[in-house]
Amino acid sequence: MHVPDGVLPLWVYILFLAISLPILGIAIRKVNKRFDDRLTPYMGVLAAVIFAAQFVNFPVPPASGHLVGTTLLAVMLGPWAAMVIMALVLFVQALYGDGGLLAFGLNFFNMGFLGAILGWGISFMLFVGLKRSQEEKISVLIATSVAAFITTIGTAFVLGLELLTIPGLGFEFVYIITGIHGFIALGEAVLTFAILLYFVKARPKMIAFLKDSDTGRALSRGRIQEITPTLE
Repeated sequence: MHVPDGVLPLWVYILFLAISLPILGIAIRKVNKRFDDRLTPYMGVLAAVIFAAQFVNFPVPPASGHLVGTTLLAVMLGPWAAMVIMALVLFVQALYGDGGLLAFGLNFFNMGFLGAILGWGISFMLFVGLKRSQEEKISVLIATSVAAFITTIGTAFVLGLELLTIPGLGFEFVYIITGIHGFIALGEAVLTFAILLYFVKARPKMIAFLKDSDTGRALSRGRIQEITPTLE
């Protein structure tokens, strides 16, 4: 889902840098203000997990895709932390030629900002509905996996619209790239389920939606704006 430098008109890259950098700045301030310092190592671990997981590619001719992971991050640590972690991952990848520094704003907008907002919002709505009839940990696994699937397709649709700025591309290209990412989204959902299952068993306090986490208690009181993990 990475867009490299030099593919789109220059104004598109500049526009998305102008949009994304202020959003990232807000996310960093939110994280610095509300996060417990003891969570920093966990953020680093999750960044490494996402960075490594993105090496698992799904060949879907004529394209390929990989785990994005923003929905997973948002459910575990909240949307602001998810944006910061994805920004770090995307920046390091850009240095290695996956994406690009000029395209950083566009890639962050798609995978960092949209991924976090859509992933968090869809997961939350599904989780609230599911936990009425399902055990909480099962609910978070199902909600997050389904949200990862939907978010991947939605983000791919937006990517297709952005790529229409390339001269000569018609709107049918949007349907093609969205359809391709429909298959990729299945892999995203499966990998998201597998990774989250590990944390559900090993570190449930790191998952914001679970009531035994500090963020889960904040969510149960309706203080969504304060949902940021702390460790006791």
